[in-house]
Amino acid sequence: MELLGRFLLLFAALLCSFPIAAQTKVYVAAYDYPPYFSDILETDLTRELIKCLNAHQNNYEFVIEVIPPSARYEALSEGGCCDVVFFESPVWGWEERGIPVDSTFPLVRGKERLVTAQKEGRSQAFFNNFKGKSLAGVKGYHYLIAGELRSSNELKNNYAVYLADSRITNIRMVLGGRIDLTTVNDELLAALEGSTQINIEDLLLAEKPDFVYDLHLLVGNSKKIQASTLQRFLSELGRKGEIDRLFRRFNMERFQLYRPSTIR
Repeated sequence: MELLGRFLLLFAALLCSFPIAAQTKVYVAAYDYPPYFSDILETDLTRELIKCLNAHQNNYEFVIEVIPPSARYEALSEGGCCDVVFFESPVWGWEERGIPVDSTFPLVRGKERLVTAQKEGRSQAFFNNFKGKSLAGVKGYHYLIAGELRSSNELKNNYAVYLADSRITNIRMVLGGRIDLTTVNDELLAALEGSTQINIEDLLLAEKPDFVYDLHLLVGNSKKIQASTLQRFLSELGRKGEIDRLFRRFNMERFQLYRPSTIR
């Protein structure tokens, strides 16, 4: 027994002598875009996906870096603070700014539509034009207006627009009668169903969405991680049922593009 004990001690010492590879920190740029990321909501898809990714493997540690929406381009540019951004569209200004990004397969197909407060006599005709009406947007977002994708600053040049830092703030302003119209993504409305924070039943929704988009995980040129590696992690999590559980938690199954049976 004494000999066995000495052997086990020697074996343990040998194990401890081998260097343990440090995890690579991967910084995830996160800006207010509920339900994908929000400091107002209790949690969001980005935070929960990061928990899944960190629990799933040991080579990378994914860390959130909170930024304003307009700073996401600089964040993923050369020398920027971040390496990836989750739930983002490659067509939202990346090419125009000359910032190369690689993307995983799309996870979500979302929709945005105009909303206003429910009022007696107010109908779908209220959405036909913006004349004499105030709009609320979010700084750094893109909007499809008259068939053209425009940044929030361009929108402000042509319309009576109030730009806030949060879509939740805009919804509250509409419900409070301070703003006539704002744009809301269907995914947020789904996540807020039954919420005590905002009663979406008090909103009148435009029947026709004005913007449809696919969201991916985008990887910048920091070289810390490849899009193919992220995509492999997503596939592995998908086969374990984690991706389906994530979307179910936020009532977002109807928007889910990626399912384990669709990507191998």
